[in-house]
Amino acid sequence: MEIKRHIKNAGILVVVFVVAVIVFSYFTNRGNDNMTADMGAATFPQITFSCGEYTVNTLSGYAEEMEITSVRDVITPVTKGRLEANILAYDNKINSIRYRVYTLDGAEELKNDKITKPEKSVILSLEEEGLLEEERILEIKLNIVDSQPVYFYTRIVDGTGKNLSECLNYISDFHENALDKAEGTGIGTAIEPNEDADNATLQHVTIYSDYDHVTWGDLEPQVEGGERWSIKELNGSYAAVQLEYRVRGKGEENETDLYQVKEFFKVRYAQDAQKTYLLGYDRTMDQIFDATKTVVSEKGLLLGIASRDIPYLVNKDGTIVSFVEADELWNYNKESDELSLVFGFADAENTDARSMVSDHEIRLLKVDEEGNTAFVVSGYMNRGEHEGEVGVAVYYYDIAKNSVEEKAFISSRESYASVIRELGRSTYYDEERNVLYFVSEGTLYQYDVKMEETEILAEGLTEKQYVISDDGKVIAYQADGDLENASEVIVLNFDTGKQRSVTCEKGETIRPLGFVRTDFVYGIARTDDAGTTISGETTIPMYKIEIQSQKGEVIKEYQSDGIYILDALFGEDMITLERASKDGSMYVKTAPDYITNNEEKTKSNIVLETYSTDLKQRQIRLTYNEGISDKEPKVLKPKQILFEQPKRVVLEQTKNTEKYYVYGNGELQGIYTTAGEAIRAADSFSGVVVASDQSYIWERSNRDIQYSIEGKTEIVEAIQNRLKANEASADIMKDINGGTFLDLTGCTTEELLYIINQDRPIIAMLDNRQAVILVGYSDTTVSYIDVESGERRSASYEQMDQMTQGSGNTFIG
Repeated sequence: MEIKRHIKNAGILVVVFVVAVIVFSYFTNRGNDNMTADMGAATFPQITFSCGEYTVNTLSGYAEEMEITSVRDVITPVTKGRLEANILAYDNKINSIRYRVYTLDGAEELKNDKITKPEKSVILSLEEEGLLEEERILEIKLNIVDSQPVYFYTRIVDGTGKNLSECLNYISDFHENALDKAEGTGIGTAIEPNEDADNATLQHVTIYSDYDHVTWGDLEPQVEGGERWSIKELNGSYAAVQLEYRVRGKGEENETDLYQVKEFFKVRYAQDAQKTYLLGYDRTMDQIFDATKTVVSEKGLLLGIASRDIPYLVNKDGTIVSFVEADELWNYNKESDELSLVFGFADAENTDARSMVSDHEIRLLKVDEEGNTAFVVSGYMNRGEHEGEVGVAVYYYDIAKNSVEEKAFISSRESYASVIRELGRSTYYDEERNVLYFVSEGTLYQYDVKMEETEILAEGLTEKQYVISDDGKVIAYQADGDLENASEVIVLNFDTGKQRSVTCEKGETIRPLGFVRTDFVYGIARTDDAGTTISGETTIPMYKIEIQSQKGEVIKEYQSDGIYILDALFGEDMITLERASKDGSMYVKTAPDYITNNEEKTKSNIVLETYSTDLKQRQIRLTYNEGISDKEPKVLKPKQILFEQPKRVVLEQTKNTEKYYVYGNGELQGIYTTAGEAIRAADSFSGVVVASDQSYIWERSNRDIQYSIEGKTEIVEAIQNRLKANEASADIMKDINGGTFLDLTGCTTEELLYIINQDRPIIAMLDNRQAVILVGYSDTTVSYIDVESGERRSASYEQMDQMTQGSGNTFIG
């Protein structure tokens, strides 16, 4: 009996314990049902296009319709009104295709057609007269059985006269011959080696690199998995093509190493000479970190051939580091001797072509004392919960639980490149308070992840009205008024939620300029100093600059009698001040000045260093000052915590300012608020500038050798007469161009020739009063109308640059 009673009591205790666990689990997880799992394989179909013997422009599918004006990643040629599309369905069953053609600005639908029961290869009919008289946007919608439709986008253009097959053949030969290090194939005569090239590394190679670097040194590379061809630009003057692929090369620590490569070509085929010319070449390679091989030495983590500015963050005591290499986020814990692949769409188990599309960016936010890491993934989502979507996914890696939890997803219908550069780089998450901050189209949001509540902290901000520190932890924004009449700036620390106010005296305005590490830089202006620039735009220049510490103390001040500051440009440890002097009520640019920062960066026990070897040349290492004793760490792959209903933020898509997008070397390189800034940036790598509506503003290699504006005599005379009447050049151009104009200040004369070639005259200010009108050019000179006499004259490019120096090289288009 005694034994039976004990067994009975024990049974009761077990039941009570089990019930308690179930009840506790229910209440702790209620409304937050979750489990851990792998991300899951990619499921969406893809589309490619046949271009002669080449398969080009592999398109990834989108889960929803995208903003037409934001999608310009690739351009596809149409031959004789027909376009052959290849459907890579994978495990999907496609029951119909709907395809539409739009104007570049998305304002007009030009064609809408459907194909039922499509084969693997389909012909899209685009034969209507005038349909392809200029570039268009093609949207393809795949209707999938038992699933949501998937959308695809490409620009299209009439391929007639583009000499694309000759260009692609040349690129293919160059690519193969470089890999094979084939002598006498023309590579040596095509490239333009000079002393400005960095011939100490194989990570970044250009047309200016030497022959040995262009032909891969001694790596003996072998392509794995084939190349992905993308046509980025195509016109009568040139073709710009990017190849993406992986190569395996000879190793040092390991027998071989694997690399992720992007190779960009810009080529022109000369019909008369029947010869193809290499106009631009740019190749980057990043070693794929393989923790199963030798990646740890006694000095630190061996990252191999990689960029010098690999993102990494270190915990407080310098034992744990999180770093991003080749689109993968890794975490190394020296004390526990563990290497964890925290995040990556492509990894050892997911080498599917869809997983390896690198249209996203991983950005580290914070590593705490324990090594827990907050990070965001912005851009196109290759697989997982948000497959086919564009946006910003916010994650938290818990090092103790060995798990990655998605905290929130901010969705967008803009292009992946724009989301990476704008929304992705303005997003910050604080895990302690479970609060998310981000800026979208001039609105600063605070999102409470637990309560799923969004609060707008500021709105209507233009690009110049707010600045964010390089580490993304602090924002400063004007709290009242517009750019030139605000009296207060709020400095908000995303990491703590604390904010402080920076104000100015009565009769003054304050403007945020930037950060030097954590110190806030701002400018003060007097409202009585209001005037105009030479172009006629209203301005209130700053008379002094102040730098304030985190504690709110002014630690540095810049002020010079009779000199005003128009703007400040931030570089590493230096601020360049764009200055002006006053002439009446007009401000004329003068020589810039500089503020340097001599404060040393906070040193960590873990630092990024370079070292060199004969085979792989310059390489990157995360060096531990105290060294590493165990060189064979355990390799972990954290699971994702999946929620039944992930937190989702959906934004209204509104564009409140005109922007200029710079594309070059196959990528979106920058977004600017003035055309002049964009053109100067694009010229550094022979790129392209387009406006928000996708209209072309500038191209480097797509203009006539000589040109003269004809048939616009009335417009030129109207400009001339209004300039003689001392009207502002900006106002004149606004009237001519429906309320907008191009501020081309700071450009060289040669950089402006493309605009003249588009039949658009340009006002060139010689000083604060005198102007000429640029109306043509030859291969060495520019033609202009003298405003006072009406005579047509010419000057060399250099002479015109000198003539306009008195206005700070002010040009208005």
